Amino acid sequence: MANIINKSFNAAVSPQGKAMWAKINSRVDEYEGKKKYSVDVVFNKDGEQKMLKIINDALNEAKNSPEYTGKVWRNDTERLSYHNETDKDGNETGNLIFHFQTKAYMRDRETGEEVQKIIPVFSNEEKRKLNKDESIGNGSMVRIKFTPSAYWMNKSSNGINLYLSKIVVDKWVKFGGGDDDFSEFGIGTDDAFLSEDDIPI
Repeated sequence: MANIINKSFNAAVSPQGKAMWAKINSRVDEYEGKKKYSVDVVFNKDGEQKMLKIINDALNEAKNSPEYTGKVWRNDTERLSYHNETDKDGNETGNLIFHFQTKAYMRDRETGEEVQKIIPVFSNEEKRKLNKDESIGNGSMVRIKFTPSAYWMNKSSNGINLYLSKIVVDKWVKFGGGDDDFSEFGIGTDDAFLSEDDIPI
């Protein structure tokens, strides 16, 4: 099994940005058996620079830490915590997408059972904490409390993770579970959930 070296740094609060593909509390991102909460965020150019400074400062501190002495780091700009945004044609837009994540479940030390973690999410518009089943939709404006953490497994697998711990939603776009407009099929809203036998051909 690979020896993974992790080192966490001081927690920070992100600038305000636009949330995409939020899977928090009521929704879980599951990949290769690992259950995580995650959200991608796009910032304006000033916000991008602030986030890049936090990431690069953490990375530089990691490189100078005793735990990583002699380790070879990737020299590309894209790491685990962000990547270039592309449009529907696959062309880069010039924006960066920052990826925040954390484990969705933890093991209870006494019982050994998996227990779901709940991320505190506060609606600044409604001045209340959102219930765990109230989801964050694409386009919501959010600020995230997170901890940058250096990760090194080998010379081609390393970088900085952004582990989220709290979210403030300044503008809440409620997640609707998809587009409910079926008019292009000749189906009205009231007919959207008819069985196949009931849909006119």
